[in-house]
Amino acid sequence: MSHGKDTDAADFVVVGSGAGGAPAALALAQAGRDVIVLEEGPEVREQDRGQGAAESLLRLFRDNGTQVAMGRSVIPVLQGRCVGGTTVVNGAIVWRLPEDAYERAFGSIGAKDAIPLAALEERMDRIERDLSVAPAPERLLGGNGSLMKRGSEKLGWEGHAIRRNVLDCQGSGRCMEACPTKRKQSMEVTYLPRAVALGARIRADHEVRTIDMSASRAVGVTGVRGDGSPFRVAARLGVILAASAIQSPCILRRSGIGPREHVGSHFRLHPGTAVAGVYRDPVRLWEGATQSYEVDEFRRDGFKMEVVGLPVELAGVRLPGMGDAFQRAIADYPNMAVWGVQVRAEAEGTVSPASGRADLRYTPERADMETMRRGVRRLAEMHFAAGAVRVYPGVHGGPDVLESPDDLGKMDDLPLDPRCWSLISSHVFSTCRMAADERAGVVDFNGAVHGTRGLWVLDASALPTNLGVNPQHTIMALSSLLTERIA
Repeated sequence: MSHGKDTDAADFVVVGSGAGGAPAALALAQAGRDVIVLEEGPEVREQDRGQGAAESLLRLFRDNGTQVAMGRSVIPVLQGRCVGGTTVVNGAIVWRLPEDAYERAFGSIGAKDAIPLAALEERMDRIERDLSVAPAPERLLGGNGSLMKRGSEKLGWEGHAIRRNVLDCQGSGRCMEACPTKRKQSMEVTYLPRAVALGARIRADHEVRTIDMSASRAVGVTGVRGDGSPFRVAARLGVILAASAIQSPCILRRSGIGPREHVGSHFRLHPGTAVAGVYRDPVRLWEGATQSYEVDEFRRDGFKMEVVGLPVELAGVRLPGMGDAFQRAIADYPNMAVWGVQVRAEAEGTVSPASGRADLRYTPERADMETMRRGVRRLAEMHFAAGAVRVYPGVHGGPDVLESPDDLGKMDDLPLDPRCWSLISSHVFSTCRMAADERAGVVDFNGAVHGTRGLWVLDASALPTNLGVNPQHTIMALSSLLTERIA
């Protein structure tokens, strides 16, 4: 991967190297185009892998893991900021876009002819072959996944092993720290090296600040390197913005490009939280796939549940009490299973550039919090069905601990104020949303920014709504499909 002085031009400049940018770079390189990929974050070195949560957050995550959405509460929003983007630090979950989610996203805006489900599925098939996608095998469910499987089966709920982009996973439970054994088929070990082999150039530590326009055509980008020096790269044919649903609208806003009332608006999330259950026998949360099993029985009701393998320093955040009470709770860590719920929230927020970082504004609606409460109740129910002796709901103003299924009724009165909840999100959407014209969104059905030429947005910001499922697969398929047309 090249550094140093710029060869200051390419046919296409791709901004961002994650689930949107890497497939775009590969498709362009395969079409024989000259491509430069600009990534704000660092390269992922061997010594960066599996270092522990703190080191990973500091080096590989946006804002050192401190990015938050401010509103009625403060919601951490986790994003990768490194070569390969969030694909490097996620749980390796690959979810095919279900037909109902496709209808809600693309059908609702009249894009079914332009973006047929069959065309996306064709790209998904190819991506799954490229990235060795398969369900987590029994041996990788770990105690955490096996217990969720047991609990869901006992309750008769639809659940399954998670489909993951891994090759011979070792079950070291460190997905979110950049896979220590490089078995996760994230972009920095798959599509980016393939693009480089075809001539693409990748520049780490290059933050794009603005897009240069000439007579409404994108002709290049300017920005600043990690060492503070400025750079410019000219784009002979166009610029592909794939900097995420948070950074892409900020770059457009700083550049004064796109319909102002929509750029950075309609910010959507999947807010989530987690519930810990304590079991008689050791669970060993740190063994097996980080995320191995999920229950999608209630997906059409707006939430889905999945296991979350957490290192002790993050699992402790979920527990109540201080001093002796906290010590007693954390002593249960080896016997603890942690499961999360993510909600397909209806609330919309905003993203705008601020000095040094993006300004995220977001507050879940009351209906979203009601869905969250139902999800947390279901998690607690499933823990007891799986044999938990104690359950920690983790909601302020609710019970600190549930001692038996008889206590489940207390969950129905959990407060709906977001400030009482430990919410978090890693799925962000729709800040440059696709629409037939600029009265309703930022990009057209080809991903081109309305009112411009040679400028496309191909990441989660272009998705018209949140999907209710993990978005990496959809982002990659959409980017591949639209870039093939551009190339």
